[in-house]
Amino acid sequence: MKGIVLYISRCGSTRQYAEWIGEETGFPIIDLKKDKEPDLCGYDIIVIGSWILAGKMVAHSWIKKNWHRIENKNVFVFSVSGDVPDEEIRKKYLDASFPNGIGSRISFYSFHGRFRKEDQNILLRGMLNFAAKFEKEGNLANNLVLGVDGVKKENIKGIIDQIKRLQ
Repeated sequence: MKGIVLYISRCGSTRQYAEWIGEETGFPIIDLKKDKEPDLCGYDIIVIGSWILAGKMVAHSWIKKNWHRIENKNVFVFSVSGDVPDEEIRKKYLDASFPNGIGSRISFYSFHGRFRKEDQNILLRGMLNFAAKFEKEGNLANNLVLGVDGVKKENIKGIIDQIKRLQ
């Protein structure tokens, strides 16, 4: 089976995961910021990665808009955020990003990202400071304020294993 990896990245974490998935699978990699309408003909497996903003995947609108092009393919989606990924976080992002039933038709993964607040523009820093005030104590609240680097190649093992089972 042929596949392709599509991604949208902000701080580089999503791009890094996309590159690792591409290396492990041999799939080409496309940055959706540069190519908003990639040719998906001939691909059986579509992998889409995106960072999280305001509790949703930034790529959720691209996926919804293009669902008719990919719905009959094996679709793998991964989110990248400052949250330490567990089943509760994975479900939270899946439900927020795909409330209309698409979520039940994709394989969804949540990966730990890299984030340094000082690298963000002033608007995003302000939004993060505001969000941190409403976040309960814990990993995300601390990560919004202190930063985080949880990007590790080993995090992609589950998605790679599932893709390889299809091939």
